[in-house]
Formats: sequence, C-alpha cells, structure tokens
Amino acid sequence: MKSTTHKAASNDIFACLQNDTPDWDFLDALLSELMILPTLSEQALLFYRELCTHLNAANDRLLASATPQHAHRLLNVFTSVANIQEKVDGNTSSTLRHYVNAIETGIRLSPPLSSGTTLTFRDIILASWFASLAFSTLPPSPEPNNILDAIQDRASTNHLPHFDDTSLALVHAVHNASDGFINAMLDPITGTLPNVVLFPDQAQMLSVVVFASPHTTSDVWAALHSGQSTYEVKTATSSALLTLARRIQEGALIADLGLDIPHCSSDALVLLLHYLALSLFPSASAFNDTGVVLCGMSSNAASNTPRVACGRDVARLYYEKGLQIDPTHPHLLSNFGSLLKDAGHNTCAVGVFNHALQLHPELDIALVNMANTLKDMDRPADAIPYYLKAVTINAGLVDAYCGLSMSMNAVCNWTARGNVRPFAPIQAQHSADHWLTNTIVICEENLSELHHQNIGILGERSVDDWLLNVALTTSRPQCDHSLRRWVHRFCLFTDVSDGRQPLLNEGSFLIRLIDWYRTRMQHRRYVETYGETLYSEEVSYSQPRAAPTAKLFGFVLSSASLQRVPTVLPFHTFTLPLPSRTIRRIAHRNALRVSHNIMTQISPDRVPLLPRPPWKRRINVGYVSSDFSDHPLSHLMKSVFQLHDQDRFCVFLYATSPSDGSVFRQYFEHGDFNFLDVSSWSSVDIVNRIEEDHIHILVDLGGYTRGARNEIFAARPSPVQISLMGYAGTLAASWCDYLVCDSITCPVDLFARVQAYRKQSLNYCCQHSDFGVPVGEEGDPESSSPHWIYAECPIYMPHTYFVTDHKQSYRHGENLSVEERAQMPAQKLWNEEKKCRADLRRALFPDLPLNAITFANFNQLYKIDPNIFATWLRILARVPCSILWLLRFPTAGEAYLIQTAKEWAGDEITSRIRFTDVAEKDYHIYRCRVPDLFLDTSECSAHTVAADVLWAGTPIIACTWPSHRHKMSSRVAASLASATGFGEYMVVSSRDEYEERAVALGNSMCYTVQPNGDGEISGDLLDLRRRLFLNRDTMPLFDTERWTRNLEKAYRMAWKRWVDGSMFRMSDDGCIWVKDDIDVPIRMD
Repeated sequence: MKSTTHKAASNDIFACLQNDTPDWDFLDALLSELMILPTLSEQALLFYRELCTHLNAANDRLLASATPQHAHRLLNVFTSVANIQEKVDGNTSSTLRHYVNAIETGIRLSPPLSSGTTLTFRDIILASWFASLAFSTLPPSPEPNNILDAIQDRASTNHLPHFDDTSLALVHAVHNASDGFINAMLDPITGTLPNVVLFPDQAQMLSVVVFASPHTTSDVWAALHSGQSTYEVKTATSSALLTLARRIQEGALIADLGLDIPHCSSDALVLLLHYLALSLFPSASAFNDTGVVLCGMSSNAASNTPRVACGRDVARLYYEKGLQIDPTHPHLLSNFGSLLKDAGHNTCAVGVFNHALQLHPELDIALVNMANTLKDMDRPADAIPYYLKAVTINAGLVDAYCGLSMSMNAVCNWTARGNVRPFAPIQAQHSADHWLTNTIVICEENLSELHHQNIGILGERSVDDWLLNVALTTSRPQCDHSLRRWVHRFCLFTDVSDGRQPLLNEGSFLIRLIDWYRTRMQHRRYVETYGETLYSEEVSYSQPRAAPTAKLFGFVLSSASLQRVPTVLPFHTFTLPLPSRTIRRIAHRNALRVSHNIMTQISPDRVPLLPRPPWKRRINVGYVSSDFSDHPLSHLMKSVFQLHDQDRFCVFLYATSPSDGSVFRQYFEHGDFNFLDVSSWSSVDIVNRIEEDHIHILVDLGGYTRGARNEIFAARPSPVQISLMGYAGTLAASWCDYLVCDSITCPVDLFARVQAYRKQSLNYCCQHSDFGVPVGEEGDPESSSPHWIYAECPIYMPHTYFVTDHKQSYRHGENLSVEERAQMPAQKLWNEEKKCRADLRRALFPDLPLNAITFANFNQLYKIDPNIFATWLRILARVPCSILWLLRFPTAGEAYLIQTAKEWAGDEITSRIRFTDVAEKDYHIYRCRVPDLFLDTSECSAHTVAADVLWAGTPIIACTWPSHRHKMSSRVAASLASATGFGEYMVVSSRDEYEERAVALGNSMCYTVQPNGDGEISGDLLDLRRRLFLNRDTMPLFDTERWTRNLEKAYRMAWKRWVDGSMFRMSDDGCIWVKDDIDVPIRMD
C-alpha cells in the first residue's frame, strides 16, 4: 500500500463500515496487505489506528447488521486487526480486546445463540469452567450442587445441567448467575479457579454443553451445525481462541481482557481456551496444542476433584487422538516422542522420532528432540549429527545450541570451538569459539528477555496495601530505615513512571515475597505457640490448628505467568565458562519455575504447619533424594544416616525414585531409620507427610540434578532447609536457607548475606529488623552485581564439606579392619602396597617400562576442556617416559582426543596417551592406586573420583584458580586434597603453578637398580603417596563419624538460629562456622 493512498483508504474503509452490508472482500484485501508488510510506515500506522477507531465505533452496529452467513467474515476482520495491532503495539489491552471481540462475534452470530441475551466472553469462560468441572467429576462423583445453587440464585431459568440432555442453555444461566457462582468454583487449596484435566472425549463435548439452547431441538441443532457458514465460524472462532491463548502464554495480563473474573490464573485460562477451541474444531493441531499445555501443567487435576490422572498422562491421549486424525502430523509426532522420552521410554521415543523424520526429514524440532533423547541415553556422539542438521535448517533454533555444545564437549569434539594450541599463550586461545559462544550468547539473551515477564502484576494493589501486609507478617516493629526500604521496593514495581520496571524481575520479587511471608508467619506462630523453645522435655504437644490465612497473594499470583527458564540448565554451568551473575540467574530462574509450579497446587497464602519442639532434644532431620540407589551419592553417604546420634537426632529418608533392587537400596530400606518410598506420590502428598512427621530440618541431596523433586522444598514443609552434597553450587532459591560447604569451595565474600551485612555495618541500621526481600542489591539473585553468587547462608564445615564412606565400605583391598591396620607396622603395610601396585600396573600396562611415570584422570570426558588438555600435553612433553591414562567415558571421546593430540603435540606424545574402559566401582577404586599422579580438571573438578583416588593413596594436582573462585564445582577436589592434611603439596592456584607442580613431581621420581637386580623408585611424589596411604584411616577426609558429628553441630546451630529468629535478622553475617578441635595424628614412620 503506497503511503499516498492511506488517507483515501481510511475514508474508503470508514464509508465501508457505514454500509448496512460491508464490502468484506475489500476489508480482507486491505488487512491482508497490512499484515504482509515487514514494517509499517508512520502513515500506515496512522491509517491502522484510524481503522481501529472506526471498527470500535461500528462494533455494535456491525454485530447487529451482520448475518450468520457473514459472521466468519466479521470475525476474521477482528482477528486480523488484533494481529496487526500485536505486531505494532504488542500485547496491549486494546490488542487483546480485538481477539475477545472476534470470539464474541463467533458466538453471538452463530445459531442457535444469535437471538436472545447478548452473551459475553466472560459468560463463555465461566460456563466452560463449570462444564469442565462437572465433566471432571463424572462418573461417579455427584454434580457440584453448591455451584448449581449459585447458578440458580439469579438465573432466569430453572434448567439443571444434565449432560445427557443438550437442551440446557448453560451459558445463558451463567450470564444471569450471581457472583457466588465464581466463589463456589474456587479451588479451596489455591483460592483460584482450578486447572481441570479433561479427557479428549470430554473436551470435545464442551461446546455442545456450553452453547446448547433450550429453544432448539436436537434435530435443529444438528441441522444448523452442518452448514458451511457454521463450519467457517467455528474454525475461525477456534483459531481466535488459540491465538488468544498464545498471547497469554507470551505474557499478556488477564486483567487486560476485561474478564472481571477474580482468582483466574493464566495457566488455567490457557488450558480452558484450548479445550474450547478443540471442541469447536477438533483438528490434529488443536489436539497437539492442548497436549502441549497439559504437559506443562504442574498439578494433577482440579484440587476439589478426584485426582485420576496427571497432565502428562492425559496429554498422551490428546497426542494419540490427534494422530488418529492425521498420522503424519509433524509436531504431534515430535511432541509424542518427547513425552515418551520424559517418561523414561527412550527407546520408544527414538522410534517415534525416526518415523517423524522419515516423513519430515527437515523437521527441525524433531531433529532436536531426537538429539536430546540420544544425549540422555549417553550417546552424545550419535546426537551431534542431529543437532548439526537442526541448526543448519534453522539457525535460530536456540534449544539446539546448548544440547550441541554439551554433546560436543562430552566427546571432546572441539571442532569449530577455536584453535587451541598447546604451546600458545592462554589468552590467544578460544578466539574463534562457535558452538560454545553461541550457547553463552543465547543464554544471556534468554535471561534478558525473561525480564519482561509478569510486568505490572504487583500494581494491582497499592503500596499501602503491601506495607500493611508486611506489618501484619512481622512480629517486630520495623525501624524507619527498614520501612523506607520496603516503601522503595514496592514503589519500584507499582510506580513505573521512570521506566525502571522492565529492568527488574517482578515475578522474582513476588515469589520471594511469598516465601518471605510464609517463613516469617510460620516462625511467628511457632513463637506464639511454644515461645522460643529449642527443645521440649514433655512427651508431646498437641498440634495447634492451622490459623486462618488471609488471601494476600493468591489473586496476584494467578495473574503471573509460569517463569520460563534459559536453555542452559543449572547443571550445565559446571562446565561452561560463565561469570557468577549468569550462573546465579540461571539457577534462580529454575528456582522460580519450581516455586510457581508448587504454588498452583498449594495456596501461596498457606502457612506451613508447625513442627512440635524437638522432644528430649531429639531433632527430626529429613533427607530427600532420588539417589537412594546404586549412585555415587549413596556410595559416599551410606553410613552417615546410621552414624547419626540416635539420642539427639531422628532420621527420615524420603526416596523420590523407585527401587533399583541394588544392595544400596536394600540397605536403606532395612536400615535403622525411617525410610519411605514416595516415588509414586504427588509433591503435595509428600509435603503433607513431611509436615506430619514434624521435620525440623529438611536436607536436599539433589539440587538441580536429574530426578530431583525441588517442588517439595519450594512448599517450605520444614522450618530449616539445607542443600548438601548432591549439587555443588548455589540453588539461588528463597526456599533454601543454607548451603553446606567449606572455606575452600565457597569463599566467604561470595555470599550475599555476608556482603549485605558488611555494608550495613558500615551504614548503620537497626540490626533487629528483618532484612526483608532485597531488590537490585545483595540477596536479590537478579541484581547486576558480579561480586557474589550464593543466595544461601553458608554452613562452613571444618576440613571439607564433602563426606566419604570409603573407610567403611572399601577395605577389601587389604582386608584389614581399622584396628588391625593401625597395629600393623608401617613399613610392612607400605611394602605390601608397593608390590600390589607393581603387579596391578603390569597387568594393566604390560608394555610400560618400570621407570615410566603414570599421569591419569578418571573423570567423564565432558569435564576436559581444550585448555586443560593442552596443559596435559605440555606436561607429557616435559616429563620424559610418562603416559597419560584416560577412560573411554564415553567411548567416542577417545578418537577425538587422539586426533587433537596429534594435531597439537605430534605422534610421539600422542602415543603416550592410554585409554581403558570404565571399571565396576570396586575394581575402579582398587586400580586407582596405579597412577603416580592424578591431574584434575579445572572448569569442573573431580568430586567422587577425587575421593576414590586419594583413598587409594594417589596424589592429585587440584585447582583453586582465581578465575574460578565463584564455581564451587571447580574447587571440590582442592577441598578434598586439603582435608588429607597434605593439601599444601597438591593444591595449586594458577595454571602455570599446575603445570610446574606436575612436572616437578613427575621428574622427582628416580628409578635405580639395586645390586641384587631389583629396581627401586624414590622421589618426592612417592614420599607424598606414602604419607597419604599410611594416614588415610585417621585423616579428616575419610573420618565419616567425625564428619557426621560436625554436621550435627551445624544442625543444632541452624535450629537455634531459626527458633531465636536470628536467621531472619541482619544482626550477623548469617554464617555457621563448625569447629573441630580434634587433632589429626600424622603417621610418619
């Protein structure tokens, strides 16, 4: 459209809209031309806005003059205008109203509803909600009579909804119903209109029930709905419903729809819109879209109905139904495969993806889903070609880059990562990164984009209202300084005149505010009930009834959309070179999503139940894990639960994964503690059980690892919640109070609470005031500060935070008890060890000369990065007659590393790299004695493997580089090495020192031939090995009982801080320092 014609076109369209019968073809042509323009000029924008004005002015007259045969034409006009306005202005209230007008047009002008009462979008939504609730209870539950009573309160008809009789004008009855009708439908748990799970056949009947008329016989109904005009109206209305649902999913506020339905959550409304769209036009695409929404649901069903199935289970039925309509539908096949993958049926998923790609070989999302499945099956090399093809087809497919980067790293395929040369300066490397750079760039873009979610939701209430909530929550009066801070925080979100709001994460503040409210109210009620009682000598206390809670947050949260997360997951950050702020925000976005999920199942206004004070000083400690099985976590912590002081602690284990039949699982199931398999329970049921068990301290052993059920912790079922062992990093979650760590893995200045306390000590404020919910400062994970990473408070363990069980579980190499070993002469022990090492080395490497030095690394290969590999090659070059022993972990990585070594270091050094297969656990630990020196990785260090190696007596070179001080995962091996008592010989603080230390230790080894012909090896490295080997039973690293006693000290201090309220106040830096005064005897003989 030329700019000179805009004014004439505006006049023409105004004239067209004044006609009794508008020229629909003319309108369609104009709107289509506007839609295809890549950008709109100023004149085009002016024309467009005049068109909107004309259309709004003519809305009622057009509805009155349009015939049912032309209803779809008018509906399309409204939809086109909405699409153009969304293109120009985004998801504004005006844009959304055009979609609503389109939907109302389709309903009002379609028979048999084209006469009588003027129905609104609100009527349609409420009638559909009621019908969905009734469907979800049939059979065998009775009809929800309290809702029926509310309908008939002000209804002009006495028709009752029997769903085998389509003669009910349900939407008309709802139109005339009282406000009590909405209240009757509210979920009693969440205080919002519920998510309702319908089976496909039920969803298809929805429009029949909602739009049936008492004035129309079933024969007339069928006749009217068989015409072409009705078909076009239904398809157009269905399309408008789905488009509106997408706009809400993209962040549009429900308030902008003008629904006037309080307590309506965006997730529940989106699901309902999909049901309605599908019932009007049951296409394969509609079934697919509905299945996708159900897969994203966190709750099982409407909370006031029987939970017969979860969203994912029912989503499968929608996908199968859609595939019956179109067996070749590309997205149905891809999504169905993804659902199977997420359910653990990887082989079946691969079959579905193969079928989809045979039909649609260029389907990018199916390629990515296939690759993701193969990667999760530990087949990263097979996944890479699918990722590469996907990004070749669609370079903007952001989900592919992270998976591609992880898969390439897993096999050490550094193609297109950059020219890393072993003898080049470090700063000259990584200059041409591609996949890695793309992943990091996309991640940063994701984090920035997600700031625009949920803008404006806090503005639904005034600052004074929010301040009143704060005053009612806190048991202590706020000082002037604290009150000013609260005012400032709320004004940031309720007053956006200065334009700051889009730079803040409003959803984050709301979620953290809710957690703040729940924790403070729980503590306040405890003190009101029991006083500041640490322990009780009475047999029991009667459980106080849950106090009624005000509905402070349910309505506001219902307006918030589900927090989206970056493509880079928290666990991926262990191996990616990311700054502290990025890592912190990635973790926090995942924490927000977890919190939002559980708050759709448990009301955000619900205050957790109080545990009784510990009876006879016995604290109830609950451990939650999906790894009570044959898993490294169980290998390390097996004895801890049994070693707890039974007089002071009552231990509960909540297993969130089913039994794997292993000896480890059997040990836990039959141990002398409270073990409960909750793998088949819903998160709500687990939370309820934890509260019933009166857990005082709940310990998260999973963090952001596979299989973790963090929704349990986000519901705050326990006063004190702690992250331990399972995840070496921050959770950046307001539902995690403490991180168990040590001063090596987590420097104290990297904790937000510590930094905030130091600043407030310089700028005096009332130290007895609650520190509240920070915004844009220390304690706000979204703040711009790069100087801290941990949102939790630290529990500093002496020696190391890392617990081991080797002293109890892996003694079969010598077959000596601790007492027997202590009584044996040191030289005899050492001589037997040297012989065992020599025999085992000959068995593994029969061609290896006696004077060869064996460097090794037994990590999974994904932990190796180009820089550390280049360092290893330089070490090999500088230590003659040395080898590097690596694992085929995975097998595909061997070829890539060999190829890289040849390119960087030549054939001779490459020939000194040896690979063996991964060994079974016991044999792996047994053969860890063979290497002379273990070379650790830098980006993510050895964890369990480092403990295995040190138990075997093998020294390591561990990293505490300044560039990685914010990454706990990179410093674990250094912590373990220090806990041996010989850390000064093994821990290095720079890359140069790493290389020099390894070379010096390697070259210190001297092989001499004795007069009798026997060979003798000596040197600093062997002396260090001897010390490690002889002292392993007494060093803190392997003293599990001592570690457990120290952890118990931390638990008691954490419980005390909760009871006396110091946990919530800025009266100190929040650190818990555990002291161990036991001397560590060093055996030197």
